[in-house]
Amino acid sequence: MNDPGIRLPNLMFVLALTLPACGGGSVKTGTTNNANNANNTNNANNVGNLNNANNQGGPGDHLFAGDHVLEIAITLADADWAALRAQPRPLAESKTTCARQATEPGYTYFPATITIDGVAVSQVGVRKKGNLGSVSSARPGLRVKPHEYVPGQRLDGLKALTLNNNHQDDTLVSQCLGYGLWRAAGLPASRCAFARVTVNGEDLGIYSVVETIREEMLARHFDDPTGRLYESGGDFVPGHTGGFEPKVDEESPDCGDLEAAAAALGASDDQLAGSVDAVFDLPRFLRFWAMEVVTDHWDGYANNRNNYFVYHDPASDRLHFLPWGIDSLFTGRARTTRPLSVYACGSLAWRLYAAPGTRALYLAALRDVLDTVWDAPTILAELARLEALLRPYVDPLGTGEFSDRLARVRGFVAGREAALRAELDAGDPVWPYAARDSCLVSIGTIDATFDTTWGTLDQWDAGSGTMGGVIGGVDVTTASVWASAGIDEEGKGVLRLLGSLPDGRFAVVWVVINDPARVQPGSLAINLVDVAAMMTFYDPVTDTSSGGGLLLPGTITLTAGAPADGAPLTGSLTGSVLEI
Repeated sequence: MNDPGIRLPNLMFVLALTLPACGGGSVKTGTTNNANNANNTNNANNVGNLNNANNQGGPGDHLFAGDHVLEIAITLADADWAALRAQPRPLAESKTTCARQATEPGYTYFPATITIDGVAVSQVGVRKKGNLGSVSSARPGLRVKPHEYVPGQRLDGLKALTLNNNHQDDTLVSQCLGYGLWRAAGLPASRCAFARVTVNGEDLGIYSVVETIREEMLARHFDDPTGRLYESGGDFVPGHTGGFEPKVDEESPDCGDLEAAAAALGASDDQLAGSVDAVFDLPRFLRFWAMEVVTDHWDGYANNRNNYFVYHDPASDRLHFLPWGIDSLFTGRARTTRPLSVYACGSLAWRLYAAPGTRALYLAALRDVLDTVWDAPTILAELARLEALLRPYVDPLGTGEFSDRLARVRGFVAGREAALRAELDAGDPVWPYAARDSCLVSIGTIDATFDTTWGTLDQWDAGSGTMGGVIGGVDVTTASVWASAGIDEEGKGVLRLLGSLPDGRFAVVWVVINDPARVQPGSLAINLVDVAAMMTFYDPVTDTSSGGGLLLPGTITLTAGAPADGAPLTGSLTGSVLEI
């Protein structure tokens, strides 16, 4: 098989899955409590540089000026850096939740010196960060805690700094462009900037510097930043809020407000809006929900119950959502059975859409976001600014590859409004699933065989195999399958299958085995923990992937295999494909 110019999609984009009275005048961002009448002071038509929207001054001004790429150099003991990189993703038991105290260690802080644009601060704590979709040993995400060893020490006035590795985003712009849009919508969201990061002289490339959601960030958006703060990990279902991670009073958290919020969803349809608005800021949640849909934040709350914070504002005594982990926006992922304009996996979103009155409020909020925030020319101009800012660092030879990656974002921005309005103009979109079936939807099963050689992961024409099954209505049966395998840059074992389909596309299956030592004859469960897999359709003409999803549950059976270059790898796999 000749190389068809394929740049296959990153498996990690789909592995961020998490297995499992009015008022409100205290929010500083410029919205009102009417979901149909958001204040346009900060909308995209007026915002100009989206990265500076709502920057009211104070801590972090230099870091988040957004007018240049920061130069961040970190130095620490070589042994500490090696240990930091090698740390595996912590077990679930390493996190304190509303249901339990941590019983296992998490990522470890190491003493370091950080130099930002020539200004050095010593004795800061640095640790690895990242979960399923972003964890990396080659280019780890980093959390910097300046007061870990020196009480009261700050970085540009901040108690913490988050350096995201963009592991799921080869365009690099998702976070900074996305958070800017959220702020332009008048919603609380982190500031963002870019940095070239080096550690002990090793250039790790471009990172996104994201404002950590803690007291300084909350103070820019709320009159009282001392309320309870929770990171995602649960949902608003009675008895199932224990997975949320409290970030205030972690030793003895009081999570009763989350149970009260879950109970509010049990109101009758005619009482639902008032019941929800008594515990959530309903108009702002509707706008938050609409922003997740418009930007295609498929890995957020409404579509995946993941990547968000909830803040209990003491002044209004209501809960507010804040976006987080938005490194997979603007993809335009195809959905097989569900509308583009509705995400209703999260219980709050599902319940509101199920009731006619609150469904109308959401659809009005979505139209309002399209009217007042989603201004394609303004967003494209900001994208061009970000491209010019980053190009000298990521494409110094002017090959055009970076611009080609951004073409996918430009295409999404240019076409998103029309795609959503077409659905809305056809009538209220139908959400076809009950609450319990709304998050992971089975769209078919796949079976495959493979016969290849270990150490061929960088080859397109290696090995052979077969595929069978129907995925999202597409028959993937083919005997024209190429199979390659080996160790990836993270030191994990990878099997890749590439099945040629009659329409010119490829059915692509990736399998990642976290511990390559397990590559030996026998059966392994595909469970998203030890072994993860996904499938998607790839079009080499447009360089786009669409459809498919997680392969879960499933089984990979090896009749021959060893993690050594030149060793034969033969076997089969089978599993269900779940669309997120």
